[in-house]
Amino acid sequence: MIIVGAGPAGIFSALELTAKNNLNVLVIDRGEEIDRRKCPSSRGFECHHCEPCSILSGWGGAGAFSDGKLTLSTEVGGWLNQYVTEKELGDLVKYVDDIYLKFGASEQVYGGDSDEVDEIERQAAAAGLRLIRQVVRHMGTEKCADTLRMMRKELNDKITFMPKTDVKGIIIENHTLKGVETSNGEKIPK
Repeated sequence: MIIVGAGPAGIFSALELTAKNNLNVLVIDRGEEIDRRKCPSSRGFECHHCEPCSILSGWGGAGAFSDGKLTLSTEVGGWLNQYVTEKELGDLVKYVDDIYLKFGASEQVYGGDSDEVDEIERQAAAAGLRLIRQVVRHMGTEKCADTLRMMRKELNDKITFMPKTDVKGIIIENHTLKGVETSNGEKIPK
């Protein structure tokens, strides 16, 4: 099994695939391990346009060093509601949130029901707008990176991680996925 990209989708795929199966999972990413990701501009220098960008690529993806806001809503962020019921979508949001909590995400959430949100909703309605109430779990930059480190630790003995590897394309033969090809020409079977 090959997963291309070690951002949230790749990490959660690896967690799911290895949770109950003894699969041989390879995760490939063009960036580095989370603790090896360093950006020169983070030390006050100008962006060097590094390739790949250490802020965007590597274990945890672009969110690894973000402020770690998780919007726990079924009403924003995509079109999954076109494929599953509202209840199923709510269950999926909770399932993913529970995984973040398991790996150390902050328990505190913001938003939801409060007098302050009620007032903002009234003001929005007066302006002809609809406020979409949502709960946000704010992990913070350090907690976000720590949570991703804990996920990496969980997967340490369950996956093979191939950092600093660009995938050029997928290999298909007779309408069947056979593997991937890296930018240096290496062909990795699935």
